[in-house]
This record gives sequence, C-alpha cells and structure tokens, in this order.
Amino acid sequence: MPQSSPIPNRVALDDINDLANAVPYMLGFYPSDSLVVIALCGPRDRLSFTMRLDLPDPDDYDQIAAMTAIRMRHAQADAVMLFVYADASERECGLPERELVETLQTALAMPVREALLIDDGRTWSYLCNDELCCPPEGQPMRPDAPGVIALAAANALHGNVVLRDRDALVATTAAVGGIAAESMLQAIARVDFEQFPDDGLVEELSERICDSSDALSHDDAAAFVVRLHDVEFRDTVISRLAARDDTLERLVADVARLAQPPYDAPAAAVLAMSAYLRGDGVVASAAAERALDTDPDYSLAQLILDCLARQLDPSHVRDVWAGYLP
Repeated sequence: MPQSSPIPNRVALDDINDLANAVPYMLGFYPSDSLVVIALCGPRDRLSFTMRLDLPDPDDYDQIAAMTAIRMRHAQADAVMLFVYADASERECGLPERELVETLQTALAMPVREALLIDDGRTWSYLCNDELCCPPEGQPMRPDAPGVIALAAANALHGNVVLRDRDALVATTAAVGGIAAESMLQAIARVDFEQFPDDGLVEELSERICDSSDALSHDDAAAFVVRLHDVEFRDTVISRLAARDDTLERLVADVARLAQPPYDAPAAAVLAMSAYLRGDGVVASAAAERALDTDPDYSLAQLILDCLARQLDPSHVRDVWAGYLP
C-alpha cells in the first residue's frame, strides 16, 4: 500500500507580508475585486476560517458587514484580518473601499488586527497613517520572504496550485467532455466486478497513480466510479481521506474528473468531502452542487453543503470519519 509522504500541514506566518501572500493559497486562486476576511483564534492568532466576497455596492455595506459579523462569531474569531482587492491607481481621495472597511469595523464584535488594500503586488494599510512604515506608494509584497517560500513549498508538496481566478478553480470540479466522456461511459458499461473486487481496489489504483508514467485508464476510473455507488465502500474511502491519505486524494480528484452523469453523483460528492476536509470550501461547494445536479436527493452532497452553510469546523468532521476506518 502506498504511504503518504510526511507533508507539513502547518506553516508559521511571521508577519503581515506573509499573510498577504498566503491569501491566494488559502483560497486556491488569485482574488480580484474581492473582500477577504480571515478569522484569527487563540493567543497565537491561528488562522481558522476564511471567507471571500465580491466587493459589494455601497448600498449593501451594512448588510455585508452584518453577515460578516455573524460568520466571524460562528467561527469563534478572537480577531480578524481584512483584505480588500481593488484598483489602487486612484488614491487622491483616499484608499478605495475605506467606507466598507469602517462599516465592517463597526459591525464586528472582535478587533480588526489589520486591514489592507492589495493591488498589483503592493499593499496599503487602512489602519496605519505613518508614512515611515506605510508610504503613499504602498509596501511591496515580498514573495521571497522565508515564510512565503515555506508556504509555497508546502503547497507544492501537496500538489496544490493557485489558479488565475475563482472560475478556473470551480472548473477543476467539472467532468471531462468530448471523446473522453464517451470513452468513460463505455468503460462504465463494461465494468467487470470480478476484475475489480472491492478488496484491494483502492490500493491497486493508488499504486498506479503513484507512478506518473502510468496514467489511470478509463477502465480503472470506471471501476472506482461504479464501486462508489456502494455506500459502505464510499464511506470507507472517505474515512481514509479523513486519515490524511494524500495519494487517495489525488485518486479521488482524477476519478471525479472522469466520472460521467448519470453515474457521477457519488464520485463528485466524495471529491466534495475530500475538499471540505482540507478546508477548501470553493471546491467542496462546486463538487457538491455537481453531485446534486445529477441526483438532487444525494444526501452526502446535501450534508456537505449544510456543513459549509453552518461553518462546521472540518476538523470535527474529520475526527468522526477517521473513527469509521476499519
């Protein structure tokens, strides 16, 4: 059985530059015209929850601030960080979206540690007026800082990449089309259960994808897609994901990409759970919605969306599923 590599799950971020550079890694894409709010918990300001919103119209500032306050309270935040991604080219009248930041400060029950405008590789503070540390031209972001390099290396080891925007990230959860889709449907129709018994299927396919020169065949993927319709098999896969099986995460992502409707609801839902367990809410939501597009009553996908809506800490869900492992 392939063993997961000892990849670090935590990286220390030493200053505001590190955190500003970390935001795209936390989201999985480079935000634009966005408000990003990060919950900080405990005496060491542990990053516990991240939310991103499109920049609202001024008429909606109060509503957005109230909603953000509720979500940060649910996240049990002791403090928050605000990041505004907007065009900083016209600053004669002050930093853009200052009124939004002030509305958020008023609505939040916890202190705002820092609020930054980010644009074109530079940052400006909404809270600091000292030109010695916060000059009018902004501070350059330092992607070569030790904390940022450590963060990039940890994500590279996990196989995580930062995509150009949110749409590109959501697109990674969609099924392949064209000839590959037709080939997969044919492979699903000819699945031989004697060739692919439950016992050892995950190990066999995991071994195959560990060798990058031996790509997962459509017949291999089809066998996994069909087996995931067995709830017991599906839940065993999820329990292994909860136990941090990195190779299985790759396998699930590859299989979900190849799975085709009307057979793809379990594969998409398992992909959603895999993403949810690692804190990737965008992918979890998109994959769960894909599962429900195929089967509107698929309960696992509904459960994941409910967990996301309630901001249930993935660590609690991970503990439950890891305990199911035979």
